[in-house]
Formats: sequence, C-alpha cells, structure tokens
Amino acid sequence: MIRAWHLFCFFFLSLTTHLWADVPNGGFEQITASQMPVNWVPIPDSTRVMVERERAHSGKISALMLGGPQGEPTALISDPISIQPGAVYVLTGWARADSARAFARIRWLSEDQTAVGESRTTTEVTSASWTQWTGTFVVPTKAVFGRVICLTHGKEAAFDNVRLHEIAPRMPLGLQLKATDFPIRGARVSRVRVTIKDSIIALPHHMQATGQDSVVSHDGAVVIFEASRGQITPWAIIKNGTATATLRDDENVGGIYVRARLAHLSARAYVGDKKAVRLRGRLFNTATGQPLSGRVIVTDSLGTILQTGFVERGFVADSAFAIDVPPQTVTVSAMRGFTHLPPEPQILHLVPDREHMVELPFEPWADLQARGWVAGDFLNSTNDARARGLDWAALPVNASGNSILTLPGKYVEIRGGKQWVMGTLFTSEKAGFEVHAQAHLDRGIIGYTDIFGTSNLFDILAGPAFDALDVTHPDAQALWFALLNRGYRIAGTAFSDEHFRTYTQVPGDLTADRLMRAIANGQNMITNGPLISLSVFAAGPGNQLPAGRKRRATIHAWAAAKSDAYLTRIELVRNARVIQSWNLKEQPRKYRISTALEDSVNCWYLARCYGADMSRVALTNPIYFQTENFAPPQPVQAIVRGKIEMADSASVPKAIVRAVDPIGRTVLQTAAPRGTFQIWVPATSQIHVEAKGYETRPQRIFDHRDIQRLLQTPVNLSELSALDELTKQLQAIDMVFVLKRSQ
Repeated sequence: MIRAWHLFCFFFLSLTTHLWADVPNGGFEQITASQMPVNWVPIPDSTRVMVERERAHSGKISALMLGGPQGEPTALISDPISIQPGAVYVLTGWARADSARAFARIRWLSEDQTAVGESRTTTEVTSASWTQWTGTFVVPTKAVFGRVICLTHGKEAAFDNVRLHEIAPRMPLGLQLKATDFPIRGARVSRVRVTIKDSIIALPHHMQATGQDSVVSHDGAVVIFEASRGQITPWAIIKNGTATATLRDDENVGGIYVRARLAHLSARAYVGDKKAVRLRGRLFNTATGQPLSGRVIVTDSLGTILQTGFVERGFVADSAFAIDVPPQTVTVSAMRGFTHLPPEPQILHLVPDREHMVELPFEPWADLQARGWVAGDFLNSTNDARARGLDWAALPVNASGNSILTLPGKYVEIRGGKQWVMGTLFTSEKAGFEVHAQAHLDRGIIGYTDIFGTSNLFDILAGPAFDALDVTHPDAQALWFALLNRGYRIAGTAFSDEHFRTYTQVPGDLTADRLMRAIANGQNMITNGPLISLSVFAAGPGNQLPAGRKRRATIHAWAAAKSDAYLTRIELVRNARVIQSWNLKEQPRKYRISTALEDSVNCWYLARCYGADMSRVALTNPIYFQTENFAPPQPVQAIVRGKIEMADSASVPKAIVRAVDPIGRTVLQTAAPRGTFQIWVPATSQIHVEAKGYETRPQRIFDHRDIQRLLQTPVNLSELSALDELTKQLQAIDMVFVLKRSQ
C-alpha cells in the first residue's frame, strides 16, 4: 500500500503542471509567542534555529533545529500561504533527524487567520541522512490560508526544500463506479471501471483546455483502488474519462466491495459472483415495523465470519441488504445497541441457483428515546454509528449523516492527560486550561478521558476549566465523587471506554448545541449493558432542586438487552455513600422502585445498578439538592507580586503590566511606575511587562517554579488535599522580569 501511495504521489508530481507555492521566508521563521497558533507548544528558551549551506540537500539553504530540553517539541512555522478551499495540495520536502523524529503539518486558517482545522502528519522521518517526505491534503471549505509547521521531537532535525503544491482544484461530486464480472479459468477475476463526470482536476500543461474549449479533460488523474478481499490494481490512470482496475480472488466465493478514491471524492461498487448464492435480508422494529440499521454477521458451519465490506466484523446494513455468500449452511445474526433485544441467530441452508431471504426483527427493550435519551460516541464514520444503533456521532472530520446527528469531535493528547473535544476540530499540545478555553470559544465542550497526575488539579481550580470527566475507572469515579462533595458540578461521561456507552437526556429536537449543553450539564447515564434512570417527579440527572422539601424519587432499571441477562442489585448513592440498596434475589429483567427523599442541606443523589455480575453496571449522573446560600467553588484567583529589573543596570522606566487570558484577551492592565507591582488575576493568566524601547519574556502563572513543584508531587487525587496546597501557593506568586533593550 505504501509503495502504491508513493507511486501515486510521484506520478502526480512528475506528470502534471503544478501551481508551485514555496513556503515563504526561505522556508521558515522562528516562532515567537505572538506568532504562536493556539494549539502548538512554544519553542523553549534553549531552542536554537539556524540556517546552513554545507549539509543542505541539493546545495540549498536548510533550516536546522536543535531540540529543547528533555526532548521537548521544537517547531518552525511559515507565513500564511494563500490556498483554495476544497483544492488538493501535496506538501513535499527533505528532512533528516539525529536521535529525533521530524515531520510537518498544515494549519488551516480562515480569512481572519483564525484556525479552522489541522492536517494530518506527513510521512515521518527518523533517519540521520536526508530523506524525502510527502503528504496529500484536501483544504477544508472554510480555509483560505495555510501555515506549514515543521516539528521535531528529540535532539536535532533539519528541513530543506519544503514546498506546497496544488495538484487539483476543488472538484464537485460526480464520481461513479461501474463493475463487470467474468470469471476466467476458474479464478476470481473482475474488471472495475470508474467513470468521472463533471469533475475538473489538474492536468499536464499540454493537455489543458485552451482557446474556446469549455470542457477540461479528466485524463491524467490517478484513482486509488481498495478491495474488501482479494487483490486489486492499487491505482489506475484516467483515460478518456474512465479508469479500470483488475480484481482477483482465487480462493474465495462471494461478493467483494471495491472502493475508489480521487482526491476527496470516494465511491464504492459491489462486485457480485455468479457462483455464489444471493442472500437478502432486512432489519426492523417488531413493535412498529420501522426499518433499523445494525451490524449483520454471517458465519459458516465452522464459525468463520464471511467478510463482505470494510468493517472489522460482518457488515453494516441500513435495514435492507443483499450479499453474495458461498452455497452452504450459514448462521445469520445481527446487533445494534443496548436498547433493542437482538434477533435469534438464524441457520440457513443455502441452495445454489436460488435467492434466499432472512428477516432480522429487533424487539424494543428499553425505549429510552421516547423518554428523550440519546446515545453517541467519538467514531471514525457514520457507518460505525449506524452499526451500533447510535443517535449521534462525533467525527474527526466535517461530515453529515442522513439518519444520525453528526458534529466535529476528536481525542486530544496533551501534557498531563488525555482529553476529548466536541464541537471543534482543533488539536493542541499546550496545557489543559488553554485547550479548554479555545474549545469554549468555539462553543464546544471538553472532557478528560483520564487523570494522569496532579497537573489536572490546576484545571479544576481554574474553573473547572473542563466540562466532564470519564468515570468508568474506579479511581476516576472516586475523584469525581470527591469533587461533587466539594460543590463542583462536573458531568460524568464514558466516551473513552469502548465497552461503555453514554446516554444523554436532551429536551426537544436533537441538535448539536442542545446535545453538548445537556452533556456538560450532567444529564447523562453511563452503562456497559444494563440501563437505569433516576427521577424526582419530572427532574432527572443534572437538575438542581431546592433543599428542605420531601420528594419521591423513582428508579427504573433494565437488564442488558440479552435474552439471558438479569439484574442483581440496585443502589441509591448520596454524597458518595450508598444509603439504600436492593438485592434482587429473584433476578428480574426489569425493576422499578420508589423511595422518599428529604434533605435540608446541600447534597446530591445518583442511582446505580448491576447485572449478572458486578462488572455489568449502569450509573446515572447526580440530581442536586441545594439550599438558598449554595454557591459552587469559584475559579481561584492568583496574587502576583512582580519586580522589574534592568539588564544594563539603567534606571527602571515606566512600565505597563498586562494579564492576558489563554485566548489572548487582556483581563487586567496596570502601571508599575517604581518597578514593582501586585495584581490579583485568574490563575490561567500570562503576565506581560511592556516598556518603550525594552522587551522581556512574558510568564505564565502555571509555569511558576513553585506551582510546578506542587504539580509534580505524587498525591492521592481523591483526597484533594493538593487543591488546598495549590490554592495557598497561588496566593504568593513572585515574578521577576528583566528588561533588555529592543534590538
């Protein structure tokens, strides 16, 4: 596959006439704090960047990057480059790395140069000798500029001849696939033909339309082919509007899916088999007859799954399906999620020269959707969401779904933890609170998938800066309960655990904004099989009710959607302690309980249930009871005492002190006429000192040595004593700023 990809890139770069766009400034400029995109790590002070001629590839000037301390990432960035939305670009260059990794990315910018996305990494270079790399990218629709960013992790790396080439302008959809099937000498051979309609691509200069020609030929483009099974021509050149690939499968019988890709266009074809049996089927709701989507699995008599598409197990069916399988005895089963009982597996004896039909009825088990509950997850495609019976999907690309809600979202790895971001596609390697601030600026939400250390506690004091915490792990759940007992209102989710699912109660029609607000508000239930709901009259999880009144709480519980599943225990939890429990010795499949609640103090309740064993569990988010004087913890403010010194022993000039928040807004400005100041600012601030004719490096409170010392000290997170230590230290931040004359 890699060889085919290199051939594809080489063909494009050698055959076509390109719009060449060299990266400005001889390649790069060193990043400064003011030039830094919101999602990249600034260059450490010890980083050195230089140009060299002797060791440069092809005798040109290259940029040499010497890594920061302890292998911290080092980056170089280009000026904004004008690009065409929807066009296809190839980023090429040469790199070498000495005990390091070197790679490049593209940061997509809107017209006002705010970030709207980021490309995937190009081919990575780890060789100490010059190595060529390349990557192909489709420009997002909202992007009109791009910045090329070269990175190194490790000791030393050098880059040379970095170029961005446009290889295809924006292409409208119009890719069609046609397949013909004819076995030859007993082997499984087919021809797959791709027809291009109404698409314009970059062509060799001598083939471009000239004069009064109104149509540009498609000849010279390259189509990439993939097959779900067998061997297929990896790529083919378009000639006279078509491209043809040969498909072989010498050992198997049955249908094969073929996928063709041209830049951002994609289409599939199903290649049938004359020797196979056609199996048709449909998935539906037994109560309403409504068509359902799900994953269908067909196995032979030995239990081998007959793969028929681009999925791990079986294939995804949008209700009706038709596949080709060998004429033998097969077992057909289907699955779609936690709220429908799957159909019983059906054994079929398939006879040649006959079409067979199978019906796969799903019985509603717990109709949570009628109660306003929806489920979703972070996935790679809407296909995955339909297979799991989900109502929404957060995808790492901008996409739309016909039957489900889609919104942008992805996992983000940063120092000190791992996070998910929903509602925006930006990524970052900066400290957590800076990621959170940008997500909220984009009207998105963010949550920790796990808590690695005390550095995450800073983000709690800062707001909390994040909206949710995945709580499937016992340690994360203990931390969550401790934070709830302190008055924090952080939502519990389960997006990072593939065995769990997060259900959210969304009032009204399902929209992206309503979904994100409901998740952040804690209107959630998490489960890996059984289901549970907790309500106080009409109020569900996430609601805040006045304390001091007697109310009736109702708990509904359902066993997992399996014919042999049952419930064993239900618990009512108050302020992290189980105050009532019900051992269900009769092993029911459904259960309903009512109990009285009366509190005159601030507290919270949630419900939990278990299946056949304690590993099968469902957990609601809390319902809160609050007195009139309740107030959640406020973001901690820092007291910063600053001193200004001169590098040349001159008298201290008049200076302005500014506190800047994580997204660049000034939150406080004051004067320091005698070279000292004391300010009270948010803990997430960066302090700038400005004097005419002088410069000095800004300082983040988060980076202060005393704060970092506390954050690097191992603690028991669930005890939260580190929060008190951090709060105390934030009241005594001393900073020294040394002014140097501007160059």
